[in-house]
Amino acid sequence: MKKRFEVANSASLKPFLLAMALLVFVAARAQQDPEVTKGLRLIELDKPGAAVTSLQKAVSTSATPAVLYYYLGYAQIKNGEREKAKETFTKGIGADEKQPLNYVGKGLIALQEKQATDAKALFDKALTMTKSKDAVVLRAVAEAYLSTSQTAKEAMSLLEKAKKLDETSSETEVLIGDAFLAVNNGGSAVSAYERGAKLDPKSAKPHYKIGLVYLRSQNVPVAEEAFNKAISIDPDYALAYKELGELYYLAKDGPKAVKAYEKYLEHTEKADAAQLRYAFFLFMAKDFAKANTVFAKLTTKSDVTPTTLKYAAYSLFESKELEKSQQMFEKYFALQNEKAEASDFAYFGKLLVELKKDSLALLNFQKSLDLEPKQMEIRQIQSDMLLKNKKYAEAVPALKALMGLRAKPLSADYYNIGRAYYFTDQFPQADTAFTKLIEMQPNMAVGYLWEGRTKASLDPETETGLAKPYYESLVEKSIATPEKSKKDLIEAYSYLGYYYFLKADRKQAKTFFDKVLALDPNDQKALTALEELKK
Repeated sequence: MKKRFEVANSASLKPFLLAMALLVFVAARAQQDPEVTKGLRLIELDKPGAAVTSLQKAVSTSATPAVLYYYLGYAQIKNGEREKAKETFTKGIGADEKQPLNYVGKGLIALQEKQATDAKALFDKALTMTKSKDAVVLRAVAEAYLSTSQTAKEAMSLLEKAKKLDETSSETEVLIGDAFLAVNNGGSAVSAYERGAKLDPKSAKPHYKIGLVYLRSQNVPVAEEAFNKAISIDPDYALAYKELGELYYLAKDGPKAVKAYEKYLEHTEKADAAQLRYAFFLFMAKDFAKANTVFAKLTTKSDVTPTTLKYAAYSLFESKELEKSQQMFEKYFALQNEKAEASDFAYFGKLLVELKKDSLALLNFQKSLDLEPKQMEIRQIQSDMLLKNKKYAEAVPALKALMGLRAKPLSADYYNIGRAYYFTDQFPQADTAFTKLIEMQPNMAVGYLWEGRTKASLDPETETGLAKPYYESLVEKSIATPEKSKKDLIEAYSYLGYYYFLKADRKQAKTFFDKVLALDPNDQKALTALEELKK
């Protein structure tokens, strides 16, 4: 009786075991299908749209399209067509409800839509259908789990099972590397990618992935070597060129970044989407003419971003297309004024200086400094402009701020702030500034000139002759170049002549007024003074 039961039971299991074996066989053969291989190859070459077209054609002509539906849906997801992929996976299940991969596809979409419970149920269904003994299904579920960082551990467990089933799979090792990278274990990720490279020496993907790890840690030389290795294996590997461009951008090597990105644009089907990044690289490489051509196309789009407008404005400024740059800046600020950065207002301010719109330039420099006060270059430009436009009261705090940013103020700072104090009648402060200037530059006449003026202002009636020693020093520093220093010497001689006139030293007074006339025979003050001295 027992033996009869065992025989009967064994007989009843045969159809089930046969079905399971067939299921595993079909799934295992899935990636060997030439249409699947072609589709996955196109996806890897950054051509998911072409993959979709190819797989759609394959589905339409296949007598058993269930597996192809999965890979079509997978390509649609890679191409940003999630809703179409959802429909495709449903069709796949309709074509063959016993094919597990389409449940994996639906689970991936559920996971991306933050429906984790539904996703797990679909993944578990696919795994149960194959008793977790199909490496293709295990990898598919693992890759789906890797689409979110929260489920990397589940992916690793599945990949370990897949590896036990097939230790020769490079793709399994690459996914193991991805799983390690998802938990920030770069060292183990690289080791897995290296194993994948050994298992399939003709695959560029493991080397590309190694490059990504080192790029993430900003190890530029090693990342560069890995990307170049990927390209040497597969010259059509578009993403390696793209990441080389990013690598050179990180290294601030504009020309190399442009060259790599142009190779990427040659190989990818996403050239339009990559144009903005290409324009950035051209801008960094200072190829502003070419950058302007690319930006001109991008800025006419209805969905143009503020960032695109900003860098278009920057590039136009750098190529001296000033009016166009102003128009672009105005469009940018209209969209982004509340979120504009200090550098944006600084750039716009520089543009307005070039356009000789100083008041607007100063307004934008102040906006920039309000956001980021420690910009020494902008403080310098602002201070110089305020002095140039004789806005001395505003120049004083601007110069103080500039001097505060320096480890040690320059002699030019004391010269500038001294004049700002002088023209706002802050003579004691001007006196301090010019004294410091003379201390720093004792051989320069300009310090004595301005200190003489300041002292004269502190002694307006010339009662004590505070300015006398400074004008005397000015003469001493300038006498060797009378033509060059003519105006300053006339001022010094005039002061000294007047000083001696007040002291009733007619001889000395006449000497200095004569020196004035020797430089300028028509000087009315000197002529009048000499007439007075004759009386």
